[in-house]
Amino acid sequence: MENQAVKPPMILILESDPLLLTGMAAILDKQGYRCFLARNLDVAKQATATIAFDLILYSFAEDVLEAASGASELRNTTKSKETPVLFLADRLEANWIEPLNLAGGVYCLPKPFEPEVLLDLVERAFCLPHLAVAKVAPPKPHYSNEWVRLT
Repeated sequence: MENQAVKPPMILILESDPLLLTGMAAILDKQGYRCFLARNLDVAKQATATIAFDLILYSFAEDVLEAASGASELRNTTKSKETPVLFLADRLEANWIEPLNLAGGVYCLPKPFEPEVLLDLVERAFCLPHLAVAKVAPPKPHYSNEWVRLT
């Protein structure tokens, strides 16, 4: 039996600024991540329809509700339903927590940021329990003699 190598995680980066977009991709690529770059939501939606991403980096300026709606749209495919979102915002406000969390957000990082902080949050996102089980541990059975898993 061949030993299948685990593929590096695939990250969708949605950022309208081309310099920041390529900069983040370069940082993540250097660490071994695979990246798909999108400068607008339409391109990102096309990508999520055909590619299973492990993480979405979603950058936005001011409109938190538009960002939450866009992230929800990206996660509205069978390939991306459980994909966590790391939001990148021009600024932070306390009342943004709930809408971003409901849209699948696990972290929100204010811009500008240091590359090390971005890498740390990306690594933390991959330590979330549902991703760790899917990527590292063998799949658990859906049933036993005493119970049935419903989810």
